[in-house]
Amino acid sequence: MNPFRRNSVHGDEGYALPAVIGLALVLLILVSGSLTVTSSGLRKADTDQDYSAALAAAYAGAEEYQSRLSNDSNYARYGNINSTFTKNPMSTVTLPGVANPAFEVSKGGRWATVPGSDGRASFRYEVNNSSYGLNGKLQLRVTGRVDNSTRTIVADIRQKGFLDFLYFTEYETIDPLVNGASKDCERHAWDTPARPSGCVNIQFAAGDVIDGPVHSNDRLVICSTRFKRAVTSSSTLPYNNACATAPKFDVGTGVTYRSEVTLPPTNSEMKKEGRNDLKASEVPRPGCLYTGPTTITLLADGTMNVVSPYTKFTNVSYTTGISSANPPECGRLADLNSTGGATIPTLDKNLVFVQNVPATGDPNSSTATPAGFTCTNAGGASSSWIYGTVKYPMDGESRPATSTTTAPAYGCTNGDAFVKGNFKGEMTIASENYVYVTGDIKYVNLESSMLGLVGQNAIWVYNPMNSSGGSITAVAIPGENSSRIIQAAILSVKHTFMVQNYQYGGARGTLTVLGAIAQLFRGTVGQGSDGYLKAYTYDDRLKTAAPPKFLTPVSTTYGVSKYATVPKAFLGDGTPVP
Repeated sequence: MNPFRRNSVHGDEGYALPAVIGLALVLLILVSGSLTVTSSGLRKADTDQDYSAALAAAYAGAEEYQSRLSNDSNYARYGNINSTFTKNPMSTVTLPGVANPAFEVSKGGRWATVPGSDGRASFRYEVNNSSYGLNGKLQLRVTGRVDNSTRTIVADIRQKGFLDFLYFTEYETIDPLVNGASKDCERHAWDTPARPSGCVNIQFAAGDVIDGPVHSNDRLVICSTRFKRAVTSSSTLPYNNACATAPKFDVGTGVTYRSEVTLPPTNSEMKKEGRNDLKASEVPRPGCLYTGPTTITLLADGTMNVVSPYTKFTNVSYTTGISSANPPECGRLADLNSTGGATIPTLDKNLVFVQNVPATGDPNSSTATPAGFTCTNAGGASSSWIYGTVKYPMDGESRPATSTTTAPAYGCTNGDAFVKGNFKGEMTIASENYVYVTGDIKYVNLESSMLGLVGQNAIWVYNPMNSSGGSITAVAIPGENSSRIIQAAILSVKHTFMVQNYQYGGARGTLTVLGAIAQLFRGTVGQGSDGYLKAYTYDDRLKTAAPPKFLTPVSTTYGVSKYATVPKAFLGDGTPVP
């Protein structure tokens, strides 16, 4: 027998991984050993070998499933609804169009064969995808079989991507639409043609401490920074040491190579989570949709105060016969449209999306300014608004540079989320335009709270300055002229995570982030003696979990975050074990 032989593969039938081939070799040794068994004592030893080999067959099944998933992310929706492991109100599995024997759950039914074992080793797997749409996690129960012996494991499988890093960046240059540089700066250091000379590389600065894995798809520029964990890059060029004093790498000897991780082109897919006219398989439980500038103040008791004067419907329908709605969990419309706002529980494992005021014909379209909302130069570069005691820009504030000329800072009809406070729960806040972090964002409980912030455009750390470059928050917001703390997973899809006016106002202290930061362009937080120093720490929970309905990379691989052996799910003849 050729030990490297494997079954032919066609489309849905997956791939035999090296680990599977290795298992096949082990099984061949067991097969050859079993041929000499004659005595009853040795038969028991053979049975023990089968029992151990069945566990290896289960691991082979888990590897085979991962290979299918990596080749086709849609495979996460496949499974057998008749499986007791799969049955869950949130599981929406269906059998694939091309039969996969591993999904069989009946007595006498089929098993998938471990390639190279001549049919002696086989497996079945059952999928629970009830959390996949929420946080990208799958649970897989795999039963391996050798002869009549079976063993079962459960594997937690998660998408790999930018939340695997404390700090992820596509380009190591400042956003060209912030500093007015050429859009050709949207290139990697090795691209042809090269980036123009006017592109500004951003460096990790002396005094920065980065406590978490770091990855850039570009070439890194590093001063005497301390990196406490692994640093990787998709550049084949060595990192640029920008200081006489070399950086300190606590793990390894420097920057190592890793393949690219691709950001999604838009966060528009998140917007559909505010629709109530889609099938449960698409949106099992709608979140809340708010329209226009929306302030969200997170409160330590697990509630939040939401002020959203342009909002008309918090769940929208574009389907004839299904009405748009205002469910109570998103706040009473009369309260949302008032300066006092609606105080509601944070959304349990769900999503808030803040959209731009839409065009005519949409349920939330508006041609009139809301009552009590004062707008100046709507849509213009100098637009501003006032609603009750809230105003942007503040009195005396010099408007900061924005990351796109088509959506200026503080636009009256922008889908901007202004967020601060003490957070309790699990929730993601996403915006069609900017997310402004207007104060500290801190978890009430570091073990059970998890927040995501996703902006289509920039995530701004609010840092208003006057025309002379002096901070005005000490006067206007007592106690805010100091360091800033942000505890969240942060993603800017098209632009950057950045401090407003980072080059003015003198030393602002330390920007402390617990979570993860992913962005298209490197964002600046300080320059010289102005702005903030970084103190970034990775939230290790993001290795195995994600904020609810957070975005994932365009293409990704899948890894097992945890294995556990459990009681057998099937007998050797395929009978399910209760």
